[in-house]
Amino acid sequence: MENMKKLTKVTAGIMSFALALGAVSYIPAARPVGSVFAAGEESEETADIHDYYLEDVYISDVCTDPLDASLSVERGDHGYYEPWSRNRLVLRFDRSMPDGLLNKNLALLEELDERTVISLKLQTAEEYTILDSFNDPEKMTYEFAGSYRVYDIVKVISPGIHYYGDINDDGVIDSFDLITYRKYVTKTDHDGLTDAMFKNADINKNNAIDEDDLKRVSDYILGNLDDFYDTEIGSIRLDNTVNVEASEGKVTDEAFAKAEMQFGVDLVKKCFDPTKQGEENLLISPMSISSALAMTANGADGKTRDEMEKVLGSGLTLDQLNEYLAYYAANLPNEKKQKVMLANSIWFRDDPMLQVYDSFLETNKKYYSSEIYKTPFNDSTVDDVNSWVSKNTKGMIPSLLEPGSLDPTPEKIIMMMLINTLYFEADWMNPYDSSYAGTFTDLNGEKHNIQRMNSKESFYYDLGDADAFKKPYAGGEYSFVGILPRENDIISYVNSMDAEKITEDLKTYEDPDSIDLYVTMPKFSYDYSKSLSEVLFDLGMEEAFSKDNADFSKMGKVTIENPLGVPETTPLYIDDVLHKTKIEVTEKGTKAAAVTAIMMAAAGAMPIEKKKVNIVLDRPFVYMIVDKNNTPLFIGVATTLEEN
Repeated sequence: MENMKKLTKVTAGIMSFALALGAVSYIPAARPVGSVFAAGEESEETADIHDYYLEDVYISDVCTDPLDASLSVERGDHGYYEPWSRNRLVLRFDRSMPDGLLNKNLALLEELDERTVISLKLQTAEEYTILDSFNDPEKMTYEFAGSYRVYDIVKVISPGIHYYGDINDDGVIDSFDLITYRKYVTKTDHDGLTDAMFKNADINKNNAIDEDDLKRVSDYILGNLDDFYDTEIGSIRLDNTVNVEASEGKVTDEAFAKAEMQFGVDLVKKCFDPTKQGEENLLISPMSISSALAMTANGADGKTRDEMEKVLGSGLTLDQLNEYLAYYAANLPNEKKQKVMLANSIWFRDDPMLQVYDSFLETNKKYYSSEIYKTPFNDSTVDDVNSWVSKNTKGMIPSLLEPGSLDPTPEKIIMMMLINTLYFEADWMNPYDSSYAGTFTDLNGEKHNIQRMNSKESFYYDLGDADAFKKPYAGGEYSFVGILPRENDIISYVNSMDAEKITEDLKTYEDPDSIDLYVTMPKFSYDYSKSLSEVLFDLGMEEAFSKDNADFSKMGKVTIENPLGVPETTPLYIDDVLHKTKIEVTEKGTKAAAVTAIMMAAAGAMPIEKKKVNIVLDRPFVYMIVDKNNTPLFIGVATTLEEN
């Protein structure tokens, strides 16, 4: 799936091209057509403005000094870039531009990253006829080298980036998109729309272009909506009434990393079944799942608690997990090039028959900063939950629940939901300059067209039965781990994965001076969803799913009237564990998101010669996103990838 972005509204024209690079999550705003001067300036001067479009240029230098602001770029040659001074175009900002325009461009320069590839539309007061043929592949790169005076950069686009709401796929959301929306809302077919255009248009992700999509775009353009995923939540929020000081937690260490790796590998081995339709590729988040289950376990007692503790902790107690997870969530990076966000919430039914204990809420507020909502558990709650999930995954997972999913049935009544979201976004420490066409061979030996990215890396791990590498993200706190089995049988490899061995093997990499490590990895994106109830039951969490035996007596109690009209208490139990994930891996970096929801129900009426290593991920492989302690945030298995 294309690299999609959901972005927020800002002043028209101010941030559009920097945001197109994905530096921050905002929607590119429409620039007034023909508006290149500040209000009140003589329109006759617009005749002296010349438009140029520079496609796929490599940023070599950015200078934000107001007295000498400039952007240095190099023209590529069929996807290859030679960052030499003889090929360089230096775009210097005209000092005669109005202060407002200069400040706008300076703000944009602040958001640009060196060593990235972009396309840009610029305007100059002076005519440069040589730039008219800039995108002509027959022209030599050095012919365009030199210095150019720029009046304004109108738009910057990063290759492969698309925008929700931009049905025309022209990099801006404007009235022309509204016209196209109105055309297709009344049609059952999508003739004339490319796949990217349709995905841009389907904001609510229901595989249709409907009135809801149209309304969101209309409200956004009119300024009534700041973004497409952060809508107002109508449920009553109560966590501010829970008076408890947040725990600083316990510094995460090897014991915590080993527990998370064990839990993650156990889940992967149980979940992985690429023979099932729609489950060819897997991605789970051990961190998200363990956070949601640990919150739930804080309401458990007896055998139910013991089983949950054993599955989650691998020897750690629930109290230890609470402390570790509190510290982990409180010390996540929130920077331009690396951002990790964990969010937790507890939603319970506004019904007099349910009593939720303050001690349970206080514990989860203390260790998990849980937001707490009291709500009717109807379709308005479905909307609120979906909005909360979408907001906290930056729109990567736009919905979790379907309409009607909280309605009572004769067999059960959903009384509470404990939800965790995890959002990861980081640039590579060394981004790829470009990608190129290649193939990926799936489980059945069929080849699929993909875009591939090449790099020379430093961290090689010999796992015995597989070759592995780490590619660090900016800041060095997190890395992508790629694991390629030596035998071409991904199913056997996954089934034999040993968490303890992987943890040990990833501690030590081979001497980079003794190895030339060349890595080819695919540019890919996909999403994954699965109910984890059977998986967790098989791992040993049996009591928690039993209507008769589950013991969540520390969470609260449900009192109902039996057929004789006598009040009696019925136990809470876990009805389902929902898990959704999504990942996007591009030349620039990685974005990934996860949501886990524990659905609680009540039964009742209601210089030496170097070794050369080539790791080419062009067949099924395992991958992870880990921190510096090798704590896995995500673990995935890719068996079928293709270019969308």
